[in-house]
Amino acid sequence: MARVPYLESEDLPDEYASLLEDNSLGPLHIFRAFANDPPVLQSYMRWGSTLWREAGLDRRAVELVVLTVASELDAVYEWHQHVPLGLEFGLTETEILTVRAGEFDAFDADDEALACYARAVVTGEVDDATYAAFAEREWVDDRTVVGVTLLAGQYLMTARALEALAVEPEGEFVGWDLEGL
Repeated sequence: MARVPYLESEDLPDEYASLLEDNSLGPLHIFRAFANDPPVLQSYMRWGSTLWREAGLDRRAVELVVLTVASELDAVYEWHQHVPLGLEFGLTETEILTVRAGEFDAFDADDEALACYARAVVTGEVDDATYAAFAEREWVDDRTVVGVTLLAGQYLMTARALEALAVEPEGEFVGWDLEGL
């Protein structure tokens, strides 16, 4: 059970009531829990949306980063939410299971560098070789490096906040091996 209440739109001040309904994902537990501080929820949602759009990645690559973070941290809520999004945006079940196994060398060189870099951001182990393997990809520039770093950091923070607040996934967990899909 979550440590804070899951709020409804009518529980929020008028200027924030739309946050739980007028977003592409709907009134998820994460938003309903974070709604206990409406201005922070609003900023969190804007920041997350900005990272999704401006990190220098397409949505498939965003989901690869998020799933890498979720797997590294055993973050149930993030994994549960982002497996379906990963599938929607082009990751295959095999690729998602590869992320879970941490076998990034099974990916092409671009995806391997991206996933290895995201994992290193989460573990605090970005060494020169990992940085270079990512930053020197043809499609990566300084803006993308910053965007991916902040995206991975955002989901690291989100995982820790969800864990601290004991926010549960909506519905049955998809499973680490996708057995609940």
